Amino acid sequence: MAFNYWQHLEEGGIYHLYNRSVNKEKLFIDDQDYAFFLQKIRKYLFPYLDFYAYCLIPNHFHFLIEVKAFDHSFLTKISEEHTKAAEKLVRGEIGVNAFLEDQFRRMFSSYALYFNRRHKRYGALFQKRCKRVGIKSDVKQLSLICYIHHNPIHHNMGGNYQDWKYSSYHAFISEKTTEIKKDKVLEWFGSGDAKSGKELFLAHHGDFKQPPVESWMLD
Repeated sequence: MAFNYWQHLEEGGIYHLYNRSVNKEKLFIDDQDYAFFLQKIRKYLFPYLDFYAYCLIPNHFHFLIEVKAFDHSFLTKISEEHTKAAEKLVRGEIGVNAFLEDQFRRMFSSYALYFNRRHKRYGALFQKRCKRVGIKSDVKQLSLICYIHHNPIHHNMGGNYQDWKYSSYHAFISEKTTEIKKDKVLEWFGSGDAKSGKELFLAHHGDFKQPPVESWMLD
């Protein structure tokens, strides 16, 4: 049976989402591109998804996210977006998955328009569909967070986690406020204790070795 890389996004579900550019072209060329993409993530995705980890590298990206609960008060807020998909969701004509797919489409379109204009490029930038795989194992969640942060090392973009600026690893070693759900992730590592979780987070990352490619990974 073929593996399903496009599982439906459901409320409360935790997913590994990833996508790459067409023909392995670059998605990001300089700091401005990375910053603009992160800005688009905040606008189109942060209101609806909790982010646990991310990494952007020149021709692809990885997210570990959880879909928020779309309760009545949340739907009321969504109705203020005044997009066709938001209106259909509130009326019950489409589900959460279709609404979020539209948010991704709008995010990718907005970034591609900016990127093509800025770099004098034409045509599609991202592969057509963003892959998403549900993560139901606690062990796999921890391994995937390390895998996401390890990606730049795997692709020879630095010798350690701190060398690469465009991942959520820095949020975990900093005391600064972050939009990443840092405390929850550290509680995962520490079996409910965020303080010991930080030590275990660092230890797991230090011991992490790139495993053989699995269905939920993108090399």
